[in-house]
Amino acid sequence: MHEVRVGADLAADITGRFGPERPGDGRPSEWDFWSGPLAAALIAFRDFENLSVAGYGADVRSLHLVDPVFGAVVFIGVRIAPDTVELAGFDTDPDYWTLIAEDPDD
Repeated sequence: MHEVRVGADLAADITGRFGPERPGDGRPSEWDFWSGPLAAALIAFRDFENLSVAGYGADVRSLHLVDPVFGAVVFIGVRIAPDTVELAGFDTDPDYWTLIAEDPDD
């Protein structure tokens, strides 16, 4: 079991993308992100050894998840000590909701 931390650059990126409050048009805030996909990532990265190797070496792993508000999200975690992981970055797929809306019914 690993301790998981949120890196300072990641925290700043979340604030920069989403802002501290929900805008009037219904977009989510940074707190929505912290309590949704980031909370899920913090739990998942505790089991660092069983996550996908991100292609940058054994000390870097990725997590792909789908959140009902943010869509497809990918997190990158880096082992910074034997039992400590830092979440270093994330990205979202801006076309996810369009792709889902255009998916034909089966």
